[in-house]
Amino acid sequence: MLSLFSATNPLLTWLPSSTPARTSCSQTHRWFCTSSRTTNALSFPIPFSLTCSRLTQKPDARTTTTLQVKGSSSDSNKEEQEEEYKVLTAVKSQYNDILIVDTPKTRMLLLDSTHNVHSLLYKDGQKWTRSYWDEFASLPAIIPQGPVAIFGLGGGTAAHLMLDVWPSLQLEGWEIDEILINKARDYFGLSDLEKQTQAGGILHVVVGDALCSLEDDGRKYAGEEDNNLPILT
Repeated sequence: MLSLFSATNPLLTWLPSSTPARTSCSQTHRWFCTSSRTTNALSFPIPFSLTCSRLTQKPDARTTTTLQVKGSSSDSNKEEQEEEYKVLTAVKSQYNDILIVDTPKTRMLLLDSTHNVHSLLYKDGQKWTRSYWDEFASLPAIIPQGPVAIFGLGGGTAAHLMLDVWPSLQLEGWEIDEILINKARDYFGLSDLEKQTQAGGILHVVVGDALCSLEDDGRKYAGEEDNNLPILT
């Protein structure tokens, strides 16, 4: 079975810091960010990190922050600019504390009290994220034909990229949180992926616990023997 666990990656984390300190921004890549005041650090595995003042969770609230971009370990150049964050929605579901924020360039889905970054959307239409989601786009080239499952669909960042690169791909996105799915349709264009592309590709959203449901209904995915999952309409 090929499954992509996309919504619970520990590398993308909103890290609180109550005192000025040098903070590790990734568990696997040693980029560091510093601040002269109380901050939260929004980190990405590669190749940039973001530091900003504490977010308020009130809808329509705006916060001006400092964006600090760092490249690879061999690149010591830094880019800093002021960014304004706007909270689009903040809601608590049975499974998540859902927070969606906007900057002039991006939209981000933050979940739970740790504010892990679960989805990222560039407003200029760029699908490549320069983060772990990009690796998923290489998988259809090396696996047998058949539907691909994404466990933990979140806001659909991986699905957007995969259907952009492979427009005939059949995706099935599992997400246990129905409220999160509805927010992703409203703010991350998830409903566009649920429409068939000209090449026949589509994302089918399944609301449920994939780990408990798959054995019960006999679903099969690319790479499994006797793949017989029908194309849903």
